[in-house]
Amino acid sequence: MQGPEKATKWLKSWAFAAVPLVGLVELGAHVAEVRGVTPDSDWTAARDSVKAAARPEDLIAFAPRWVDPVGREKFGRELATIEREAPGDVSRFPRAFEVSIRGKHWPEFETWKRDDEKHFGAVTVTTFENPGYRPTLTDLVSNLDGEHAAVSHVDASGEAACAWNIGAPLTGNLGFGPAIPSHRFECGGTRVGVSVVADMDYVPHRCIYVPLSGSTPIRITFKDVTFGDVLHGNHGLYVEAERMRTGAPVSISFSVGEEHIGRAEHRDGESWKGFEFSTGDLKGQKGDLVAEISSSGSRRMYCFEAITR
Repeated sequence: MQGPEKATKWLKSWAFAAVPLVGLVELGAHVAEVRGVTPDSDWTAARDSVKAAARPEDLIAFAPRWVDPVGREKFGRELATIEREAPGDVSRFPRAFEVSIRGKHWPEFETWKRDDEKHFGAVTVTTFENPGYRPTLTDLVSNLDGEHAAVSHVDASGEAACAWNIGAPLTGNLGFGPAIPSHRFECGGTRVGVSVVADMDYVPHRCIYVPLSGSTPIRITFKDVTFGDVLHGNHGLYVEAERMRTGAPVSISFSVGEEHIGRAEHRDGESWKGFEFSTGDLKGQKGDLVAEISSSGSRRMYCFEAITR
């Protein structure tokens, strides 16, 4: 019996010793957490530097991606614009100001030329130049409005024009899909407008939201588009609509008059997917570009964006 009694006393004595030990561990964790927080003064200095150097056409990116909400808060809407925060892709920007902490970087900039690097305490601002940059001639997303575009609903009875309306934005709970913007085309229950879609990695993209249900195509005519060498774009579905990979494909085709430019298809699981079609025969010209989007499935929360260059 002597053995168990000694063991019990020994455990009791060490139980009391464990209390301050746990406290020391918690204190150490707290110190590490506090030290890991980037001071506001560092963010402010980085913001002022970027504000002085960045041009409107430049990208501002926060790395790692999880720090983006903090970057948006510290830099403000003037610098962290929706065009910079949710781009179709990075190829349309001549330069990028990467604002990073903890030595993290965007992999998209691995092939770009590193032009400058500045340190502001825990924040590093690296300037990259895009070696393959070509200026944008027409941005279809920016041109989706009642003056520069027309939307129609195509069914067996013919083509019905959709009205350009300005109302209240619409949002909902999980499963609702992307927010429906206040400025939009309306065709009965179908609403087409510029929104932001999260891809399968939850990266946001500003794009033209075209929700499809059934086999009725949506046709969008972009007026007076300036053509260059290519039509370059990306498309995808809202993450909740494609993550199960059970939906029907969505296709988009482009044409100018009788000339077919190209067709792209998106299948569930492909996330944010790029496409590019040659428009060299139309280079230097202006004309109406028609995009037709269709799918045989329901709940196709589809979104696309494209530029000419």
